[in-house]
Amino acid sequence: MSAEASAAHEEYDARMLTLLQIIWGEGFLSPGGPQAVRAIVEGLDLRDKTVLDIGCGIGGLDEVLAGECGARVVGLDVAKLIVQLGQARIARSPLRDRIEIRLTEPGPLPFADASFDVVFGKDAWLHIPDKAGFFAEVFRVLKPGGIVTCGDWMKSPGPYSRDMEYFFKMEGLTYNLVTLAEYGQLVHGAGFGDVTLEDITARNAKDAQDELARMKGPLHDTLTQALGAEARDFFIEDWRSLTVVLDKGELRPARMRARKPR
Repeated sequence: MSAEASAAHEEYDARMLTLLQIIWGEGFLSPGGPQAVRAIVEGLDLRDKTVLDIGCGIGGLDEVLAGECGARVVGLDVAKLIVQLGQARIARSPLRDRIEIRLTEPGPLPFADASFDVVFGKDAWLHIPDKAGFFAEVFRVLKPGGIVTCGDWMKSPGPYSRDMEYFFKMEGLTYNLVTLAEYGQLVHGAGFGDVTLEDITARNAKDAQDELARMKGPLHDTLTQALGAEARDFFIEDWRSLTVVLDKGELRPARMRARKPR
């Protein structure tokens, strides 16, 4: 998770940011932590490549890209609190010379054409309403032959159920979801080729059940100390609602990769 749309600028408050890092690890605001980043870039040689991370959160993703993969990373986010925390985190990092985090606004990306070798995203673009315009911008800033690779959240076909609407209410975030097929069409429509799509709902559903059990068990006291009992119980219920829509297959996490033609 990371705010991207205009309406989502400051939806991630300090309590939620604390919770997400308790669940997924320091510096990470979306499922899977470092291993999920590795899966998104698996098979890519990022050594000394310029990588744009759109929806970068507080920098944990970028430390994996720079530290393990050897990339030079520019991270963008639209949420001031998230960017402030991310900049402070990276300033303390031994990788600070390879990572820059910037605050931006929704809309055109603030870079010249053909600026990056790779555009990366991790569970952030689900907040973006104008996905066609977004992927056109991603295409523009990539070098010929450049790669876009991401993890993102999709939905099942058809209208939202009451369970899905309840999940959105509990999250308090702005979601703009499309189906995996529609996502692929948008990427193709922006001019990309070699598009691959992978549904990872089953794995995420299992992980979410495990996380809920940890929140009720080993992490219960940690959550109480960090958030207070009321917020602890709220987030446990939020997580329960997440497991429901994942188990039903209404919320469908996936990975996508594509290439800009040379």
